[in-house]
Amino acid sequence: MDQPSRLPGLRDLLANPKDIARWAFWVPLRDALDVDRPEQLHRLCRLWQAHHAIGGDQKRRMADEYRRIFGGRYSAAGYRDLIRDAYRIAFRTSLEELLMGKLAEGNVASYLQLRGREHLDRALARGKGVIILHAHAGSFMLPIAALSLYGYPYTQFAARGLPPAELAAANPEALVNNWWQANARAKREENEDRLPARFMSFATPTRELFRRLGRNELVALAFDGRVGQKWVGTQLLNRPALLTPGPYRLAASTGAAIVPTFCCTPVDEPSICQMQEPLIPEGRRWQELMAEFVGEHADPWLQRYPAEYGTYLAITRLRRGVDDHPMFTDYATDERWTTHPALN
Repeated sequence: MDQPSRLPGLRDLLANPKDIARWAFWVPLRDALDVDRPEQLHRLCRLWQAHHAIGGDQKRRMADEYRRIFGGRYSAAGYRDLIRDAYRIAFRTSLEELLMGKLAEGNVASYLQLRGREHLDRALARGKGVIILHAHAGSFMLPIAALSLYGYPYTQFAARGLPPAELAAANPEALVNNWWQANARAKREENEDRLPARFMSFATPTRELFRRLGRNELVALAFDGRVGQKWVGTQLLNRPALLTPGPYRLAASTGAAIVPTFCCTPVDEPSICQMQEPLIPEGRRWQELMAEFVGEHADPWLQRYPAEYGTYLAITRLRRGVDDHPMFTDYATDERWTTHPALN
């Protein structure tokens, strides 16, 4: 990606203060953190309450999302506690992302407990590669660091840099339009690129994914990502949802096993990454793989740890009108989503 100019100009000095604050978080704060002193990060985590205090519209979106999912499961006080915990988790996971590029094999365990690694090794023993399928929940960036530092050939397939043209046109706030935004984005990607992991954007031909799985490598994708061309209707968190069939079609085409991988964030303890029993694609349609992953792995995990998902629920709610595939169709702003088929 293009690097921003060395110093901000006058126009940039008049930018939105939120952009300057984000830059201060992602650049100088990152430089100041000592990865070998986890207590630094733990002390900074206490600042989540300030983030919660100024949540405003995001808190209201999050509250409505949780009520659509859980109805009467929580009291009013219970919902308030759930949202507070979502803010605690979001602030901490953002702090943990600052460590990308500083982590090493000898210190990553101070921040992440990797559980169920035997499931991954068993899936790799088949020799057909592994698709790590995760959610935008908890510290989902830390497994990229941990697994690549432990020697696994790892490729993360995700949107990076500028949003796709059609998304940017419909959602201009997603565009980078000043020095602070550009410099923060460049620094984040620069730090990620210091890891042994490789990153692929949607601009890369998908045949490269086939090559890497053919070399018995790991390819990681988010099951709930919002960039793609094909979508199918299913049920998630007690609601009608649109999800991409891409990972399951890829597994069915290549024979690569799917290893469900999810994260949670205990208070005052390292984050946890749980790798679950692999889904083996032989003799199965992609529709069966998708139904099993969503219904028996993703949905139960997110129901068990709903605070891990609060920020992503709020983000997808905010962007519901951008395209024809809102995350949940019960808040769709028009009928375009009805052109997508149901999972069968």
